[in-house]
Amino acid sequence: MKLHVVRYTPRTGSRTARLLDHALAQLEVTPTVTDLGASQPPLFDTTRVDAYVARNYGGAELSAQAAAAIKPMDAYVDKLRAADRVILATPMHNFGLPAPVKAWFDAVIQKDRTWTVRDGQYEGWLTGHKALVLYTSAGQYEEEPGSYDLLTPTVRQLFGFMGFQEVDVVAGQGAAADPDTVEQRLAAACGRIDGVLARWRA
Repeated sequence: MKLHVVRYTPRTGSRTARLLDHALAQLEVTPTVTDLGASQPPLFDTTRVDAYVARNYGGAELSAQAAAAIKPMDAYVDKLRAADRVILATPMHNFGLPAPVKAWFDAVIQKDRTWTVRDGQYEGWLTGHKALVLYTSAGQYEEEPGSYDLLTPTVRQLFGFMGFQEVDVVAGQGAAADPDTVEQRLAAACGRIDGVLARWRA
């Protein structure tokens, strides 16, 4: 198993970090780590987006300046492609992904590096990969039509677009909605994490 961990857990006492620590304790591997709390991906400004379109859609040879501008994004792609298992740990912000996590997805979802178009159809390149997404939220939400939980369908769509075979999401919800049961909810989430990782090791 080649594991890559993408974490955005900047808050002191982060409950999401507790879920991640529990998951890593179950795995006898040394992961590569992208810590989005310590260093955040660059955004697609004019230079970067022009370089990406010219290279990935047009096959152009980039100038040294353009190549340097997009190099940090390519580094995220290289770390992702080198792994076959990914754990993403993040809180929910405003019902969805925090900005640094969305920026990471924007960096790694690159045409002809993690996906392509074949015979008029999208094709993910990271087939055989599996992801476990861990998140915590202050509110209590259920994944159903009209739900406030926009994070779960988003991560499933984005990882699935890149070809991931499995995308499991484990949430520890309700920290503010029902604070008296926070520890019970986190323990239940840890149990669900154990189930996912047992399948990974099988």
